[in-house]
Amino acid sequence: MTASKEEICINALQEICMKKFREDEYSLNGPKENAVCLEKISDEWSVYEKEKNSRNDSCLYDNIVEACLDLLRRLCTTVDYKELKNAFFDKIIISKSA
Repeated sequence: MTASKEEICINALQEICMKKFREDEYSLNGPKENAVCLEKISDEWSVYEKEKNSRNDSCLYDNIVEACLDLLRRLCTTVDYKELKNAFFDKIIISKSA
């Protein structure tokens, strides 16, 4: 059984985040205090920064790739972002060809 586009993207994002960021800095499955969060809401993806029970700078995406890239961008510096963005796309391409 092949993985869906969403599963491929989430797995690639998770692998990158586990290697590059502390576990308390992000959440890939909903709200987590003092973290950058990714949450699926109906058919859209929300990316936001959770602080003091508020969702700050929330953006909605209908495309999982754009949501994943936004989460990465929020977690890293400009230099790191280019490197991690390329690694994310490499992982997606490898998963699709496997």
